[in-house]
Amino acid sequence: MELSHVISDSVLAATSLYVFFRYLIKLDLSSTILWESFVLSVAGAAIFGAIRFAGFEQAGLASMFFQKIATITGSVGLIGASFSLASGIPLKRIFVYLLLSLGFVLFAVSEGFGFKAIAEFMPIMAMTVVVIMGVFALTKGNVKIGFWMIAGVIFFGLATYRHLIFGKGEMSIDVFHYLTAAGILSLGMAVSGSEN
Repeated sequence: MELSHVISDSVLAATSLYVFFRYLIKLDLSSTILWESFVLSVAGAAIFGAIRFAGFEQAGLASMFFQKIATITGSVGLIGASFSLASGIPLKRIFVYLLLSLGFVLFAVSEGFGFKAIAEFMPIMAMTVVVIMGVFALTKGNVKIGFWMIAGVIFFGLATYRHLIFGKGEMSIDVFHYLTAAGILSLGMAVSGSEN
């Protein structure tokens, strides 16, 4: 058992579920689907990750599956969700389904044909778009939305490149979990800015 990883993964799972049930489930169905493609995939990865770190190695495969879904399909969902949030334009359901279909096709191509560059590229693309949408929200006067979107990307960026800052030790796993949890909470706060 790796207790610190169990705790940090549990914090990440709890934060993801809190954000989903506190902020995202209140949105229209199209927006909720886009946000949940990322947030609930992270929650699934964290739940199974905690189980794996608790000593049940079989849960590692499920954790990896949800990590890859969050990385690829979730990134596509984040792009659409952040556009809708920052612009204030609700996306039509058909467009949401097309976006998520694209995400699943990219996932299938990445996993089925070994194009690992997709998994490396999609988070960078999603973070870039979320920052652009955050700046756009700021220019429209939506300070809370813009600030929290940008803060979320800062946390995700720190989590992604944690090895450059914190080294490659065991502690970097916990740092990744806590920074990702902070990023997800920041996105939840951004969504809460649309309630005003």
